[in-house]
Amino acid sequence: MKKKTDRCLILCAGELSPKALDAVKEPEDCYIIAADGGYLHARRLGLRPDLILGDFDSAPKPQNTQVELFPAEKDDTDCMLAVKEGIARGCRDFVILGGTGGRLDHTVANIQTLEYLCDRGLGNLLADARHRITVLRDGALTVPRFTGYLSVFALSPRAEGVTLRGMKYPLEEAVLTRSFPLGVSNQITAEEGTVLVRQGTLLVIAALEPEEEEG
Repeated sequence: MKKKTDRCLILCAGELSPKALDAVKEPEDCYIIAADGGYLHARRLGLRPDLILGDFDSAPKPQNTQVELFPAEKDDTDCMLAVKEGIARGCRDFVILGGTGGRLDHTVANIQTLEYLCDRGLGNLLADARHRITVLRDGALTVPRFTGYLSVFALSPRAEGVTLRGMKYPLEEAVLTRSFPLGVSNQITAEEGTVLVRQGTLLVIAALEPEEEEG
């Protein structure tokens, strides 16, 4: 790896507002992978990818730079290819930008990619201008208070021992199931909120309120 960090920033070809970079601390210090048309976002944001890869079905293949080219007909999405490359380079914490908006199936695929990272004990975050999305298994997550809504959903058939503290609607040792959205639209009321799951997998989504436009 070129940079002394175990953090990997992946730029995908979906919608990517500059505001999404707020989810990444010191992005220039991350190992940056541009997946397919994500290199156009990197150029617009003033970021220099360490690696560009993909099948380039969503953007022209960049010229005058080294690119790992993959066939369009493959099992892995471009985002998953980027994740696997980051893991191979020793990264332990992953942030994916440009992975939401546009086609819903790609957003769902990227959420599954978060679970792939979680399966391997790696940090995972999918972010855009309004959302911070992560997968949590058999553990705890602390979220600083923000203006907006925090939702938790079961990804496993059952998530047991779910506890929510510091929130408007607390839970204690509850069971969430994949077929009922009990954990939608909560709010953090303390300085920070805590999400715990004793056994199972949760999808945790922070939906930030949009900033008011100045008149």
